[in-house]
Amino acid sequence: MTRAKKTAPSTAREFELFDERMPVRRYKLLLQAFLKRRGTGARQAIAESLGHTRSFVTQITSPAYDLAIPSNQVRAIVKLAELTSEEERIFLEAYVEAHPDRASEVYAPTHRSLSIALPDLGDAGAQARLETLIRRLAESAIASFLDEPRAQQVDDAA
Repeated sequence: MTRAKKTAPSTAREFELFDERMPVRRYKLLLQAFLKRRGTGARQAIAESLGHTRSFVTQITSPAYDLAIPSNQVRAIVKLAELTSEEERIFLEAYVEAHPDRASEVYAPTHRSLSIALPDLGDAGAQARLETLIRRLAESAIASFLDEPRAQQVDDAA
């Protein structure tokens, strides 16, 4: 009769075919693959643009780390990584699968900012009027673009 050998318990975490971290690993593997195609400077560019270190970007893109991508930076990373629309769709679906509670943040309407340099007019009142005029013009232009689909639907219905 042969005895079965007892093996010492492993101190390293055992690999499991599926565990609770698999969805996180999936989106990180996807992002990692997309970034590899962008070239060697992609991670550094993301780090600089987000104000983080390259080490932080490595941690949020490597499946070896548990650190999730902050939901408020997902869209910025997608843009900085220059993902195609198909890559973006695949990545965002995987991210939301891993973090369903963050879906509303990820799919929230995005806003872009624009800054322009204005000359100093030397007159506080004139400066305030100019800034107000530019702000109102911008708000009006934005509203006309946001209302454009609705206005076109009304025209089509007529």
